[in-house]
Amino acid sequence: MNERAGRVRALILCGGKSRRMGTDKTVLTLEGTTLLERAAAFWRSVPGIDAVLAAVGSADHLSALPEGVTPVYDLYPGCGPMAGIHAAFAQTDTELLYVSAVDMPFLRADALLPPPAGDAAVYTLQGRPEPLFAVYRRSCLAALERALREGRYKMNALLRDLDTAYIPLPEAWIPLLANLNTPADRLRALAGTPPVVVFTGWSGSGKTTFLEKLLPQLTARGLRVNLVKHDAHGFQMDKPGKDTWRFARAGAAATAISGPNGWAVLSPDRIGLEELIARLPPADLILVEGHKHSPYPKVEIHRRATGKPFIVRDGTLLAAVTDEPIDGIAAPQLGLEDVSGCAELLIRTFLPEK
Repeated sequence: MNERAGRVRALILCGGKSRRMGTDKTVLTLEGTTLLERAAAFWRSVPGIDAVLAAVGSADHLSALPEGVTPVYDLYPGCGPMAGIHAAFAQTDTELLYVSAVDMPFLRADALLPPPAGDAAVYTLQGRPEPLFAVYRRSCLAALERALREGRYKMNALLRDLDTAYIPLPEAWIPLLANLNTPADRLRALAGTPPVVVFTGWSGSGKTTFLEKLLPQLTARGLRVNLVKHDAHGFQMDKPGKDTWRFARAGAAATAISGPNGWAVLSPDRIGLEELIARLPPADLILVEGHKHSPYPKVEIHRRATGKPFIVRDGTLLAAVTDEPIDGIAAPQLGLEDVSGCAELLIRTFLPEK
C-alpha cells in the first residue's frame, strides 16, 4: 500500500436492516465476539491500514463502537452500502478505502486486493462482482455523489461507471467472502468445518438413546460421523490389571494401544473440546453429547418427565427434540421419535451437497 501516510483506511459497512437475520448483525456473536468487534480486529491487524471507519447509517444505529473505530454517517440515508462508501470519502480525507461488510467474519489479510491503478478493484465470483469486499480510490467520490443524487443505488451499476479492475476470486478463497444473512448462515459459521453439532439436555432426557438412533440414519446416507461423549462425572476406560493400566501405574504419562480393530490413547490430562475435535480422524460431521455451554450449534433433547426447564434459548439453538411444545423459541421443534427429521435437518443445514 504505497499511499500517503494517514490516508489508507478500512470501512466496515454496518448499515442494513438485517431483515433475513431478524436481528442487528453487528451485535451477533461468533466465537465469543460480535461481528463488528471481529471485523474491527481484522482490519486493525492489517499492515498499512491507518484507521478503521464504520458506516453506521445514522447516529442512533449503534450505541457504542469498538475501540479505535470512527463512525461515519450517511448523507443519503437509507441508500444502502453506496451511501456508506460515499460518507467515508465525504467525511474524511481518505485516498484509498478498503471495504468489507460486517457480516463477513472469515476475511484474511492475504486475500486483500492490491491498490487499483484506476478507481476500484473488486473480486468476481462466477462472473458476478463482489463490491462489498473491495478497494476504492477517492476518485470514485464524484460518481458516488452523482449516482446517489439520481437515485441509483446498485453497486454493480456504479462499478460500470468507474475504471474498475475485475479480478476472479481464487476458488480457495470463496469461503472467505461468505455472508451471514440468515440464522442458518450463522449456525453454519458456528459449526465450522467439518460441522460440529452439540446434543444437549438434562440427565434422563434421552440424549444417548436419540443419538444411537440418529447415527444409522446419517451413516446410511454415506456420511462419516465422529461422536464425542462428555462425562461430567469422570470415567474409567482402563481395566485394573491390564497392561496399559500397569504401565500407567508404573509412571507412564500416557499410554496408547493399537490393534487390527482400532487404536486408543489413555491420558489423565484434561483436554478442551476444540483440541479433542482437532485430534479426531477425518469426518463429514461431528456430533457431541454434552458441552451445553460450548459455542457450537445445539439440538436440545427435552423430556417433560425430567421436570427441568428448557436450556438453550440463544442463537445457537438448531432444534428442540421434545415431547411438549416449547414456548419462546424460533427453532424447529421435533418429536422425540423424529430421528429422520433430525437427520434431514442436519444434512439440509450443514451438508446440503451430500
